[in-house]
Amino acid sequence: MAVQSFQNQSDAPAVASSRTSPSPKISPSRGILRSLFRSRQALRIICYHGVIADELADASWVPEYFVTQSQFREQMQIVQAFAQTVRLADYFKDSKPRGKSSGAGIAITFDDVPACTFAYARPVLKELGISATFYVSTGLVTSRRIPAAEIVQLLRAYPKMQKNASSPALDEICRKPNAHKSLSIETLQRILSRVDGQVLTNAPQEAVHALKPLSWLQLRTLADEGHEIGGHTVDHAILARQTRTTRTHQVAKCYDDIRDHLKIEPTGFAYPNGGPTDFDANDADVLCESGFKYAVTTEAGFCNSTTPKFALPRVCIGVGHTRMRFMLEVSGLLDKRRRRQHGWI
Repeated sequence: MAVQSFQNQSDAPAVASSRTSPSPKISPSRGILRSLFRSRQALRIICYHGVIADELADASWVPEYFVTQSQFREQMQIVQAFAQTVRLADYFKDSKPRGKSSGAGIAITFDDVPACTFAYARPVLKELGISATFYVSTGLVTSRRIPAAEIVQLLRAYPKMQKNASSPALDEICRKPNAHKSLSIETLQRILSRVDGQVLTNAPQEAVHALKPLSWLQLRTLADEGHEIGGHTVDHAILARQTRTTRTHQVAKCYDDIRDHLKIEPTGFAYPNGGPTDFDANDADVLCESGFKYAVTTEAGFCNSTTPKFALPRVCIGVGHTRMRFMLEVSGLLDKRRRRQHGWI
């Protein structure tokens, strides 16, 4: 199962929309990187996790994989200068190529979808006429629980919150980066349940409001505005850390939740964490059986007609991406380094 091709006139305007803001004048370096990107004649998928208010950029609780609204607006303008934007649900609408030749395109995606993204990314997307894809963990949407990774971030930023609920397991995941990612979802939830209440009560309320998941009503709003809603398991469970039964449940129920709450059949899925050891071919089979048409990873790379549809590469963006670093990232010049860093090669 491979990615289908699509037509694109590489010298045409990136997005044909009256709402699109004029892009800044193209600098020589930007022009070179844009030409390099277009020469690949492939699809680039960009991944975000959160977009926050500019004034919160230096807050200790803000994850490094978030960006500010100003960063996001500038990056979306660069995207529109590089190529047309593609909504992945449309790209995978059927199994046949929709164009005689492939072309350069960029898809914008979001994992986890905290409430701050609705507040600060949505207006920019609307302003620039970009349709994006939002991958959600449906159990967190229903419960409005802050995802585990962000709870751990809050506990590290404000260690006094775990003073009365400390345990060896909790101390370990707060002390060791990414330790929580090695646990089953049941174990992780049990450990963090000791401090959930303290986090909600004692963490800065601006952090709580920013990090809590979107509601089903907000997701309905995004869908009505033309954005795609995709799956990200029920509880943001890294599939390879779960039993086979749990893995199947996390995927199948996620699909059913989106269908039942939003009255749509989701097309796409994002593997939580999305690294080379976080999922396998059996998970792809379950995704296909559940009704999903494609899945995205966190392997840096481009998509073309030979790319497996249930292992699509993406490049992840964070607060450390300056204008030049973002353009280098989009152009693909940093892909080999990214794959080496994250164990793909």
